[in-house]
Amino acid sequence: MSLGKKTAIRFMLVSMVFLALGVLEGLMHPTKFWFKDFYSLVLGLEPQHIKPFFGHFISKIHTHISLVGWVTTGLMGIFYFAAEAIKGGNSYRPMLCTGNLFSQVAGVLLLAIGFHMVGMMAVPTGHPAGSPAFRAAAEGVKPLVVAGGGLILLSCFLFIFNIGATLLARNPKGKVKAG
Repeated sequence: MSLGKKTAIRFMLVSMVFLALGVLEGLMHPTKFWFKDFYSLVLGLEPQHIKPFFGHFISKIHTHISLVGWVTTGLMGIFYFAAEAIKGGNSYRPMLCTGNLFSQVAGVLLLAIGFHMVGMMAVPTGHPAGSPAFRAAAEGVKPLVVAGGGLILLSCFLFIFNIGATLLARNPKGKVKAG
């Protein structure tokens, strides 16, 4: 099996995990009142903080996991497969393919965990979301969100390099044999 196909399979499998996580996050929002005590226990929040936490953070986390995790990761897999098929080979660097996948996964997870932690630390203060006091309460965990975003950016650059090198190559190495 070619490197492009192996890479595509890995990205597509991971994207399905993000699909499940995104659906779970999406389902949490309409069930916030039914399972308020459970969410309070799991998130370490008082019951009165569940509504503001879900209103501001769960929708943001759901969107990031769904779009950056599921859709973007799945599209990366499709592109790895399609670029190789279009060019009849690839110019992918195996270490960069692996780095692309790991930085994508770690970035999405750090971003989601960071957003959860920002909300868990700042919502109980009672300050309005986005206010200076709200931001100050979450200052210690903001680096997780920044690190997640940085890893996603790195993943983006690795992806662009690999796909660009293949699409722009005159004679890509790793020519796929006609079957």
